[in-house]
Amino acid sequence: MKIQKKYALSIIILFVVIVVVGGIFVSKSTISFKEAALEQVNLKEIDTIEIIKSEDNSANEKKITVSNAKEIHQIIEELSKVQLKKSDSSAPSSGLYWITIRSKQERSVGLTIFGEKSLVVYKYNTPVPKSNVVSYEIISGYNGKLIENLFE
Repeated sequence: MKIQKKYALSIIILFVVIVVVGGIFVSKSTISFKEAALEQVNLKEIDTIEIIKSEDNSANEKKITVSNAKEIHQIIEELSKVQLKKSDSSAPSSGLYWITIRSKQERSVGLTIFGEKSLVVYKYNTPVPKSNVVSYEIISGYNGKLIENLFE
């Protein structure tokens, strides 16, 4: 009887350790949008955000340029809620946005958002070439309604 209790207790302890270690590993593997894309950008210097919308990967594109400081702040705040996880590739999707964030009239960051599933970050003027294009899976926090409403 004592052996069965020790065995059961060992299994429970092992299970708890695996859950805790797994939780720590998963939480460390996600990154915020700010960390992924805006680390080297002075948010107060962003003067324009250009957004190109393409539906169903067609040639039918719509383009807007946002230069109103309040709207820029809203867009950055909305994107800042997004949690990401590095990915090897981006998933094709029906909705596609190309976003260019400009600071002092120069391209700072480019984004490609594939629906609500994945995002690619292009960092212009990055000293390390390997880190200038990174694909991410969108884990949580993305709501494309704000960007969609800009086109109405």
